[in-house]
Amino acid sequence: MLTIETGGRRASTLERLAAAPVRPGEDGIDWRTPIDRSRWFFCETLTPLYYTKVYRDLGTEHKLRYNQLTAMMANEIIAFMETEFLVAALTAVQSCDGNRRMAPDLHAAVLRFRDDERRHADIWQNLNRLSEPEWYASVNRRLMNIPRGALMAARLIARRPVAFPVVFWIQLAQEERSLEISRRCMRVSPEMMEPRYATAYGAHLPDEARHVQIDRHLIDYFYRPRSIAVRQASALLFRMIVGTLLVTPVHSTGRVVRVLAAEYPELAPLVPQMLRQLRELGSSVGYHEMMYSRRSTPVTFALFDEFPEFHQMRAVLRAYEPKPAWSRVK
Repeated sequence: MLTIETGGRRASTLERLAAAPVRPGEDGIDWRTPIDRSRWFFCETLTPLYYTKVYRDLGTEHKLRYNQLTAMMANEIIAFMETEFLVAALTAVQSCDGNRRMAPDLHAAVLRFRDDERRHADIWQNLNRLSEPEWYASVNRRLMNIPRGALMAARLIARRPVAFPVVFWIQLAQEERSLEISRRCMRVSPEMMEPRYATAYGAHLPDEARHVQIDRHLIDYFYRPRSIAVRQASALLFRMIVGTLLVTPVHSTGRVVRVLAAEYPELAPLVPQMLRQLRELGSSVGYHEMMYSRRSTPVTFALFDEFPEFHQMRAVLRAYEPKPAWSRVK
């Protein structure tokens, strides 16, 4: 295993994570040349409608525009998570870590994590401004449609991560999900993917892999020592959030469908069918495998296995089935 000597000693894993160089990839993004609307912004298999029957009824131009709209919606959601949820939670963590002070290496990793998230949010927002200058000239969200109550609740728990350690599970699941998004988009043929988007996904990839490792340390520090009552409450809250907001974000995906139909009026008769089939994705095995599974979110699922209170995640995640303790690979 690679180690780094620091002052005559070996640096800890967290110190190495905090000291990782900032990747220069996003600095090479051309923000001046108009976006190439003939290319995808997103991997097709990440788009919800791809898993519905009605998707096969769309024309090539409809699928392309739907892909671009879905990518911009994803940019909005990721930027929101990074600026208003993760940054808030990571900032709160520095001063609200219970009755003990965080070790310096964990503190440094959290600071780096927070700075990364701010930088990432700027990239996603800049991509949207490049993609639709008129839409995003004065606002950062146009397609994301999350109920006001859910937004307020997210902001509340983000600012109180010690009282609500479910925050660290949301961080882990979404960071690992974001890692899978970047991986899939990087596998799309360069001839098909818009180059600025491809560069952003490539720059994002190593940071997300590092963040997943930091999230595991935060769960160990802030969640593992808690009482069984707190852990059970956290698991219940996480199950509710995943089931109602994260697995099938029907509010935002429905907004994308309506915008698509506004741009292509010939799709208006298909809108009720598209919305119905989007709501039905909660029972789609293929869709669940893409969203959260042992292949797409292996670290999250491995930790579900480790904590019995999370075994009930199978009630909302069709791809999850707890592994018996004897079968887990250490």
